Amino acid sequence: MPDRYLPPILPCSTCGSHEQKLESCLPAGRRHALWRVVCPCGCALTQWAVSEGAAIRLWNRFLGENPEQ
Repeated sequence: MPDRYLPPILPCSTCGSHEQKLESCLPAGRRHALWRVVCPCGCALTQWAVSEGAAIRLWNRFLGENPEQ
C-alpha cells in the first residue's frame, strides 16, 4: 500500500540544500522497490527503506542524531 502522506524532508546537514530526491532500486529477487533520500551534494544514507515514507523518516532521524556532520 503506497504512503498517502509523506512527511517533509529536512534540509541536508552537510550543504543545507532543500533539493533532496527519493531514489529507488529493485534488487534482484525483490518484488517491491527499496527507497532512500539522496542530496545533490552526494550525502545519502547507506541504509535503504521499504517505503518512501520510511526512507524520509530514516533521513530525518539521521539528521536529528547527527546535526553537524
